[in-house]
Amino acid sequence: KEEDEIEHLVNATTHDTILFFTNKGRVFGIKAWEIPESARQAKGQALVNLLNLEQGEEIRSILPTMKDLGIKNLVMATKTGIIKKTQISQFENLRASGLIAIKLKDDDQLVSVHPTTGDDHIILLTRDAKSIRFPEANARPMGRATTGVTGIKLEKGDELIGMEVFPSKEQIPSDKRKKYFRDILTFAEKGLGKRTQIHHFPVQKRAGKGVKAAVVTDKTGFLKTAIMVTQVIDQVVITSKMGQVIKLPLKNIPQLGRATQGVILMRFANKGDSVAAAAVLEKGGDEEEE
Repeated sequence: KEEDEIEHLVNATTHDTILFFTNKGRVFGIKAWEIPESARQAKGQALVNLLNLEQGEEIRSILPTMKDLGIKNLVMATKTGIIKKTQISQFENLRASGLIAIKLKDDDQLVSVHPTTGDDHIILLTRDAKSIRFPEANARPMGRATTGVTGIKLEKGDELIGMEVFPSKEQIPSDKRKKYFRDILTFAEKGLGKRTQIHHFPVQKRAGKGVKAAVVTDKTGFLKTAIMVTQVIDQVVITSKMGQVIKLPLKNIPQLGRATQGVILMRFANKGDSVAAAAVLEKGGDEEEE
């Protein structure tokens, strides 16, 4: 539809199983070839025609099974700061009717799911601009129908808005001419944003209160979105609640420390509007993630 925005883009082969994780903690699995093939300009198929979604159930993450990429686990994060790591083998032979991926309390929702290799780092970010980074080894593997463990201790009224996963050890190119960076890109409700280099986020133990990822005030509003970006990202698309959309080059967004507000990146045409979501575009590609 014209008012729709792309939220997820997944690379997969026709033989892959695609996993769909919902806000209610359920996971559905269908073969890629079961999704009708369409032309690039076609509207596509409604997910409710492919998956047995309940009323109010929304897709939070879409992942191919990635058996041959060294992936061992899937890590899930919830709105109340809970995380859970489950071996990817437990998500084989899923069906379109759905299974429980994580057991949620009544006031909780699944926010994000990421694949891990077993030796990655996890970073969690909240609407009050708190963040915590820790090794995934701090969370032991658990079965599907379990609740998980505390990833970050939240203050009253705070909630998790994002999780990212990245290698604990990276081979930085020795050739200085090759561009390399790994940043956390954040946007606050009132249009301010920034990039913060990942090394500014200290490694801590799981279940702490974390450290500031940004300064939030009445001027900025709460953090709305947090995305990890690297040198392969070219453009950023920001969408407002009232449907305003802007696109800007990632290089135009400044790298700033954690204890900063950021700069104004989006000015709203309508009073009372605010940032709703953000997506990034790879060089020569389309939207990667929300």
